[in-house]
Amino acid sequence: MLLDDTDRHALRRQGRFLFAAFKQPHRVLSTCRINGGFREDLTHIANHQSCEAVAHIARHASVFRLGPDAYHDFACAEADLPPATTALMTTAANMQCAVVARAAHAELAVHVAATAGVLGNATRAGDPAGWHERPDGSERVRQVAAKPPPVEAGSGTIVTLVFINRPCTPACLVKAVAVITEGKSTALLDLRLPSLQSSGLATGTGTDQLAIAAPLARAGEWERHWASSHNTLGELLGRATHDAVTRCLLLQNGLCPELRRTICGALSRHGCDEATLRACAATELDAGLAQLFADNLPALLHDPQSAAAAYGLAESVDLARAGVLHLEVAREAILNQAALLAATVAVKPERFAEFREVLRGRRDAEPGVLAALAVVRGFARKWN
Repeated sequence: MLLDDTDRHALRRQGRFLFAAFKQPHRVLSTCRINGGFREDLTHIANHQSCEAVAHIARHASVFRLGPDAYHDFACAEADLPPATTALMTTAANMQCAVVARAAHAELAVHVAATAGVLGNATRAGDPAGWHERPDGSERVRQVAAKPPPVEAGSGTIVTLVFINRPCTPACLVKAVAVITEGKSTALLDLRLPSLQSSGLATGTGTDQLAIAAPLARAGEWERHWASSHNTLGELLGRATHDAVTRCLLLQNGLCPELRRTICGALSRHGCDEATLRACAATELDAGLAQLFADNLPALLHDPQSAAAAYGLAESVDLARAGVLHLEVAREAILNQAALLAATVAVKPERFAEFREVLRGRRDAEPGVLAALAVVRGFARKWN
């Protein structure tokens, strides 16, 4: 299936493979272990699904036995790609969910072909790492207390193939990588996606990869030097990457702004998930009301005003942990947001002060516990 065709490259999807064949020499910068780094002799860059996202043990074992070099040759042979001149990236994402986004200004054009999934190993830059590379492989340095992914986690890798239609210097491509990474991260931040390694918001996954290509300058052509966000090239790269990754997350993981509009979407990374809410209701409410709460929890979680209040609470927690809200006011600010959440769930904003007084005795609790209590207490007051 031909997905993108220009006078410089042709991008095709073939089974589990997505690959671009260059029609003229390109300068390529990629993260590939084989044929990666800066290259000017590549004929193809490719992405492929190397395994299923969850519990594909037999496939993992076979890939591990082959080793990176032999597997590269094996995979290239499967797609009839020349192994010596192909930069090949791997993912568990479905190539049928690949998206091509385009952006242009005057004579300049950028095409981004992406696959993306974040539910398996989303991380935030600076999260604790679990592995340290050694000459003979990687060793575990700590047992990271990762939050469990959803049962049907989907893939956990963002792969971007980026094509610029005009020659660029090596330094320009390095800067382009930074802008592409920012575009990917803003797509995740716009959806407020949680890291699975910390309580922070995700900026990517632990296995993200990319390749960026620009044609080599011919006689009389000049090379672009700038790809910052102050420059049109940087704008196009950031915009196309953001659009491609956002669309991929919908296709691969079913993630979109509307479905992130929930109380748990805002607060699960701080410890307020459905299990916590049900447990809190069982403790704080009588049996009949607790059952009513549990039966109506899905509708409650998706209430737009309650979700808005929950995101306000989550932002206060984030600002406190970042030090923007200093310690002397952080607890009070979080308490105020929790009271607002309770009043919003109750659909009785005039009772804000009452809820603040109810929650004040628990203000030293962990934010997720305080948030769950606010939701449960708000629900109880909704009907009396």
